[in-house]
Amino acid sequence: MEASDTYLLRPKYEHKFKPAIVKEFIREIVRERLSGLEYDPDQVSELSRTLAECIKDKVKNAGFDRYKLVVQVVIGEQRGQGVKISSKCLWDADTDNYAEDVFMNGNLFCMVAVFGSYFY
Repeated sequence: MEASDTYLLRPKYEHKFKPAIVKEFIREIVRERLSGLEYDPDQVSELSRTLAECIKDKVKNAGFDRYKLVVQVVIGEQRGQGVKISSKCLWDADTDNYAEDVFMNGNLFCMVAVFGSYFY
């Protein structure tokens, strides 16, 4: 790993958080892990944790230097109900961003959001 410049106020373009790339990572991992899976309330907490860790590791390895990452995973049983999820935070619109994706099958739904906040 290269030593990073401590005085940089903005990320270089190639290291900027790119939501489209992160969304593809999310989609790939969630579909691989959850396709054909039945909802089991006893396993949801561990499944959410492992999904979040796997997604965070993949995003970290994508080269978004100096970004702090927050991964939020919500898994619920699919019963035709509506779900609204919201988040609030304070960030710099020039450098910080997020990506999200939703997966649904006949038994469960999964919403994943990854927030990237540039560390000055």
